[in-house]
Amino acid sequence: MTPGFGEALGSAPYWALVGITMLVVSLAVGLHYEVLQHLSRRMPHWKLPRHPRIYVMILCILGAHILAIWLFGLTIFALVQWPQLGTIAGADPVKLLDAVYVSAITYSTVGYGDLVPKGPIRFLLGTEALSGFVMITWSASFAYLEMARYWKGGE
Repeated sequence: MTPGFGEALGSAPYWALVGITMLVVSLAVGLHYEVLQHLSRRMPHWKLPRHPRIYVMILCILGAHILAIWLFGLTIFALVQWPQLGTIAGADPVKLLDAVYVSAITYSTVGYGDLVPKGPIRFLLGTEALSGFVMITWSASFAYLEMARYWKGGE
């Protein structure tokens, strides 16, 4: 049974989940920032032709997204070990790759619906969807700017 608003505000598991969510989102955004910052500084010095340079950049960006998905997935897997924090309906018991799959479909905002979060853990997954959307569009903007620079025959 889900507690009401007043009960939730006084519930330690809810506040723990909010804190964990803030921490994981901060780590994922920080990771993404560092990867894009590193690419921005290093790409001009790569001794690669422009097409392989873009290819490597895209692989690095995808790697950052995959790491973020795994970070959220590991967090989901850890949290479902405590039933008061929620569970994932459709997977009983929730295995590590189930949690990573839920993370991937949430992060990418695809959300197939075959595995569904229940309980307080929904806050984490809702926040992951927003974070994933922001980081995907951030990556697209970064890739666009870098491709515009290198495809024009620049550096």
